[in-house]
Amino acid sequence: MPRNKSHLTQGTGASRSKSYRSQPPASLRNQSHGSQPPFSLAGNNPYYAPTPQHGAYISPDYESLNPQYGQEQDEGPVWSLAQPLPHVVRDGMRFGALPEDRKEEQAEQGRERPPPASGEPPTDMPQPAETRGFFNQWCKVRHYLREPLAEWLGTTVAITLGLCATLSLYTSQGQAGSWMSVSAAWGFSFMTAIYVAGGISGAHLNPAITISLSVWRGFPARRCAVYILAQIIGGITAGGFAYAIYHDAIMNLSTETNLPQNESAASEALITLPKQFVSPATAFFNEFLGSAILVGAIMALGDDSNAPPGAGMQSFIIGIIISILILALGYNSGGAFNGPRDFGPRLVCVMAGWGGHLFKEYHAWWVWGPWVADISGGLCGAFIYDLTIFTGGESPINYPPRRRKRAFLIKEKNLRSKFRLGRRKIGDLERAVDENQE
Repeated sequence: MPRNKSHLTQGTGASRSKSYRSQPPASLRNQSHGSQPPFSLAGNNPYYAPTPQHGAYISPDYESLNPQYGQEQDEGPVWSLAQPLPHVVRDGMRFGALPEDRKEEQAEQGRERPPPASGEPPTDMPQPAETRGFFNQWCKVRHYLREPLAEWLGTTVAITLGLCATLSLYTSQGQAGSWMSVSAAWGFSFMTAIYVAGGISGAHLNPAITISLSVWRGFPARRCAVYILAQIIGGITAGGFAYAIYHDAIMNLSTETNLPQNESAASEALITLPKQFVSPATAFFNEFLGSAILVGAIMALGDDSNAPPGAGMQSFIIGIIISILILALGYNSGGAFNGPRDFGPRLVCVMAGWGGHLFKEYHAWWVWGPWVADISGGLCGAFIYDLTIFTGGESPINYPPRRRKRAFLIKEKNLRSKFRLGRRKIGDLERAVDENQE
């Protein structure tokens, strides 16, 4: 019986070079990241376009039936925890905005540039229709919603695994694990989630990280709300999964201890709450410090001018950091360091009939602990790292004074236009900058 052609030709050198890709195509190897710096927490990518893994077999007919496979995606940078953070030019920092910059740009444009290589196709060549199409309507929807979908999936995976590990400890009354095993489970849960979603959305999985990347690394502010909403929905989904899976164990614990579900040890596993002897100030700064260390470490891992880890190692290191933080700082406040991690399961418990008082416990801890303390701590941690170590121009700390004032005026103008906050006009931007300097 004749064998498949793709199997028969694996031994030849010519066919092997077509079916096995040990390196990216020449067109992708020779181009720089340009406007597509990789923002991923999963590790370094030598090129941004999705391409086959090293040595993976590809059937000769596969690419013809899957035209989007291996194609370069011109979707801009991805602020990902899986690889070094991208270097972007933010509003007010672009060259050409100031008169002296425009003169340099005009002089540069006047120089003769070498013609393109004869073997390269013209840049305006029309793209074949089959490479632009989608297989079905869902493929099209998924393409436009891929970032929030990835963020939702990553958050769901991380929090589900972490909650289940914690529930196994508390519902077994210490027989199925220890605090150390729970800390390790949370760290490896987020590591897994970063590998799942890091190449698509960046796998922020935490509003404190998303907001900090927006303020200090140029992540688009307009996408923050979408990311945070996806993270909240992911937390709710994870809370529902964990509660459903461990419902029998929770009921059994309630029976053995003769306590209602909302007063049993299971409540400590699902929601975070400071110990009764911990003061509100201590609880707040416990979360604040943990988030500051977490975000500061993420900024360091994403700084390719510091000491970035090897390819694929950032997710693993972030997982270890989360485990250490829960071990060191989780006792006082429960170790949330993440708003959706507390809010999602808390809402699920209320929907399960545990009572609305869960949102009032410890002076509404769920608001000023996992949200206010963690977000402010993350911003502070990134600020301290940029102030002491980071030298990149995308951080507001490193803005030149004139461009910092110009960026502030542009941001003010955009906000006033977006929210219709008055009609203050800045006619001559450079004159306004000079006036502010005076």
